Amino acid sequence: MTHEGAFEGDLIRPLGLVTLYFGYAEFTVNRLLEWIKKIGLLAETPTAMPLGQRIGVLRDALAGLRRKEVREVLDLLEAGRPILARRNDLIHACILAKGRVISNDGSGRESTVTPQQLCELAEQIFNWKDRLDVTFQKQLLPMLPIWVVERDGSREGS
Repeated sequence: MTHEGAFEGDLIRPLGLVTLYFGYAEFTVNRLLEWIKKIGLLAETPTAMPLGQRIGVLRDALAGLRRKEVREVLDLLEAGRPILARRNDLIHACILAKGRVISNDGSGRESTVTPQQLCELAEQIFNWKDRLDVTFQKQLLPMLPIWVVERDGSREGS
């Protein structure tokens, strides 16, 4: 993805990609939470909380399992933290002309962002979501029913 299709200084379209791709990421995390619920590692699927908290619930549900496949998913969840933080900094801020970003958290913190940086963030989000989804579906999900009996770790599979 590049920013070449954007007009000079056009922040709206790249910001739209960030928002769209984060929607895909949220959908993926919600789906992973549903699968974890189906196999008994989670009682409820918390969809009404912020994405960062849902990722934490997913991480906590998997943390007691000591398998290579789980570690890879946990590492990917951790790798999403800075991407989510950057997205939150932008989405919950005031973005003005020429990419001037003023935080809405009362800190008065200012930064700048370019259309290219927004496109790069959108690409990072999309790639993170894909890696998480593929790793979960191809490596972890097929193994879970075999070696997950109880969350407390008293019975792990072979």
